[in-house]
Amino acid sequence: MTKWSRFKIKILNLFIVDGPDGDRSRGKLLEPYLRACGKNFKLGSQAFIFNPKGLVVGDNVYIGFNSYLGQGEIELEDEVLIGNFVSITASNHLMKGNSFRFGGYKGEKIRIGYGTWIGALSSITAGVSIGKSCLVAAGSVVTNSFEDGQVIGGVPAKVIGNMYDYKKKYE
Repeated sequence: MTKWSRFKIKILNLFIVDGPDGDRSRGKLLEPYLRACGKNFKLGSQAFIFNPKGLVVGDNVYIGFNSYLGQGEIELEDEVLIGNFVSITASNHLMKGNSFRFGGYKGEKIRIGYGTWIGALSSITAGVSIGKSCLVAAGSVVTNSFEDGQVIGGVPAKVIGNMYDYKKKYE
């Protein structure tokens, strides 16, 4: 994505309304710049995709208000729901000498499985894979990978339950 493409997107976003109609319009606006994009991609206002060419989006994905998807490869499978103020960054700074400032970075792919919900204010770090049908509790910092059907929470995140018990409770 060129600086002019990014500038064009920023200007056009000024004219897109907030809410569900605007979310779909923002998704449509960004689709041509993504590595791959399924149908019905929705992007909340002020969400920022740092590296669109590194992002693969499945069908019916929603990225919430003011969320940040950073440098590196990120794959969001079908029906992933990302809450507001979420940070997903598929790279880590490296140390050079005694400083991180000019050490460069190392990318490690992030994958978020089908139907997973990432709660508001959560952070997903480089190299993490989250299985299908997981729930990441709000405010969690996910530094390790998790299997399908887990309820994940905490700092650092750990398994705090399973989705099958959660479903029974809320059905």
